[in-house]
Amino acid sequence: MKKLALLPLIAILSACTGAGGILESNTVVIEEKGAKGKAVDAIVRDESNFNWSDLTKPFSKDNNTTQASAKAQAVSELKASDTNFVLYFSYDGTDIGDKATQDIIKHANFMRDNPSVKLRLEGHADERGTREYNLALGENRALAVKEVLSLYDGMNGRIEVISFGEEKPIAKNHDESSWEKNRRVEFIYE
Repeated sequence: MKKLALLPLIAILSACTGAGGILESNTVVIEEKGAKGKAVDAIVRDESNFNWSDLTKPFSKDNNTTQASAKAQAVSELKASDTNFVLYFSYDGTDIGDKATQDIIKHANFMRDNPSVKLRLEGHADERGTREYNLALGENRALAVKEVLSLYDGMNGRIEVISFGEEKPIAKNHDESSWEKNRRVEFIYE
């Protein structure tokens, strides 16, 4: 009984093996008229080359080096434009002055023009106050800068805030001029 059910399938397959049955592997079904009016295979018209190196370019070491050097060049141009990469704050303050706002706007424009660049804002405080207070103060300073930057489109997810509090002082003396240098937010581009 099973053999009788397979009989029509065998008949169909045997008919396909003849000259007009199954297409040969190099036959192209789609034909169009070429420039001189003769039929041209669609595959023959496609003269593009496929190269695996094209797919791996974004992940290659050379491309990463090129992107890194382009970013470094862009950051050096930003530095050459008299933009401050360190903003200083008053004692226990998180307020941003007019001059600092102008510098933040330059950074916002730079980030807008370089969408692949990320920014880390590092907040710092001087040694006065408890460790916990200074960590919170450094964070609040960096968050104040981030708030101004966030007013511009395209900054979401590109700005990281970190606080070091009093842990990384620039000036080690215990006087007002040293403390002024330590109350800061640094712009670190990645």
